Amino acid sequence: MGLASLAPFAVYRLIQGDTLMVVLDSLMVLVAAFVLYLAWVHRRPRLAGQLLAAAYAVGTVFVVLYLPVSGLYWFYCVILLNFFIIPPLPSTLLTLASLATICSYGIWRPGVVFADNQQLVLFTTTSLLCSLFAFMFAWRTTQQRRKLQQLASLDPLTGIGNRRMLMREMDIAVANYGRNGIQCGLLLLDIDHFKQINDNHGHAEGDRVLVELARLIWNISRRTDRLFRLGGEEFVLLLPSLGEAGLEAAGNNMVRTVAAQLRCHGKPVTISIGGALLQPGDDSNSWMKRADVRLYQAKNGGRNRSVVAEGHADLRVIPRGRDRALQEPSALGVGSASGDDPHCMDDAGNVAEQGEQNIQPEGTAKAHLKENPQRR
Repeated sequence: MGLASLAPFAVYRLIQGDTLMVVLDSLMVLVAAFVLYLAWVHRRPRLAGQLLAAAYAVGTVFVVLYLPVSGLYWFYCVILLNFFIIPPLPSTLLTLASLATICSYGIWRPGVVFADNQQLVLFTTTSLLCSLFAFMFAWRTTQQRRKLQQLASLDPLTGIGNRRMLMREMDIAVANYGRNGIQCGLLLLDIDHFKQINDNHGHAEGDRVLVELARLIWNISRRTDRLFRLGGEEFVLLLPSLGEAGLEAAGNNMVRTVAAQLRCHGKPVTISIGGALLQPGDDSNSWMKRADVRLYQAKNGGRNRSVVAEGHADLRVIPRGRDRALQEPSALGVGSASGDDPHCMDDAGNVAEQGEQNIQPEGTAKAHLKENPQRR
């Protein structure tokens, strides 16, 4: 946009013989081209926006001082541009600094920039109003964008990361392992007999169990560990910089802690865990698949246990269709449970029945995560 709008003015100034404005417009065109290169080629959009906003603000001040009458109108364009490409607060500071420079020069040199004091007051007032409206719009847009990011990356019931965020974090862990050799463990947790909780006590009680489990796992994990809800009653915990012994100890500790502390109508709630460490040649799917194999080994071994031992994993223990389901984003979502699998997820209506008012319910795990000081 800067290239398209400023280049014709540079040509026009050249025809008019205005050398100084030709140089200034050419510099602005070069800055716009460099910023475009920085943003697209080097993937530095934030730095590119800051450089562009600062360069255009300085350039506009020079234009206003050099072309007092026509230059003033460009300042309004710069105000809108600043709030469009950089955050509201730095944009406000940059705009106020530019406005103060122009007005100070106008007061120091009466009749040069502004015809009289009335024009000075009108320009200052309209600039401030334009900045205020632009700030309000930019601030509201920023808040809405953050809200959308939260809705896209957080589980609405528990407040922890959802499957989308999990897959992104797993890809990052795989990349770090391949590039830097940083090991990472994965624990796949599943609540035992969760369908019976929903059937016997209702989805509201099932929701409470899910929230309490997320809070409990979060509190006994390390600060560097990351917890996600994969879907239904399944959770995933990523544990960076951990070996097989540490991963096995973490899984066993979670099984014991949940069985001792999590209750549903006075009865203990237990979990089964399958764990896997990253191996050479792994991708997110193969890593998750090995953890899922061990989860079903734990289920078939009597539940309420953790299976983490590395080695050959027999994929035949996974029920038919489960292998493909792990690779499909919608297959493990809420409401996708199937009654054919005795270990399937069955909180199909847990979130749907709550409605939009339960997107951030009181007492969710997210609230507990921020307040609990005991997390290591």
